[in-house]
Amino acid sequence: MSSVPSSGGILQKILERGYQIHPEALKVLEARGEENALAVLESFSERFSEAIVIEVKQVEELLEKTPGTKEFGAKLKGRITQIYDGSGLIQRCPKCNRWIIDDFCMVHSDVEGIWDLRIKARFDDGKDRCTLIFKKGITEKSVNITLEEAKKLGEAATLEQIREALFGKNFEIEGVKLNGGNFLVKDIREV
Repeated sequence: MSSVPSSGGILQKILERGYQIHPEALKVLEARGEENALAVLESFSERFSEAIVIEVKQVEELLEKTPGTKEFGAKLKGRITQIYDGSGLIQRCPKCNRWIIDDFCMVHSDVEGIWDLRIKARFDDGKDRCTLIFKKGITEKSVNITLEEAKKLGEAATLEQIREALFGKNFEIEGVKLNGGNFLVKDIREV
């Protein structure tokens, strides 16, 4: 009966982010376990930013490239070749956690945003490229800045500090390979 609390957790997370979900799509996510389902949900918001209802076809598309939702302990070695706009000090919708601009959420309209730190970067290992996704904790660690310090610096200065710390440098990265060419960074060290 452990899947009942887990599925409630998955459904709750989906609803908290402002999505609706088709019952069959929820079953597919429940079968993956809560941690894997949350990884799919994270890549869903990146891949289907306009969607409000999570459909089975979308979930299957995110799952199709690897047998599991993600590969644990994946490692990459290579160079960060681009820091994407939208990295650094950003605001998120308090209801669905999406990135918002000027206190406007595509799903919830006018909201008061919550400050966050993130990095989206292009990574090249010499033969393949992927998009690295850094959540707040690993962003703070890799750039040696806290969210509070970033808020004092401002968006432009924070983005510049991120570029100085990461752009063009070689790194060994550990994390989770997500479908759609994304890689969720868990640890990073310069080599």
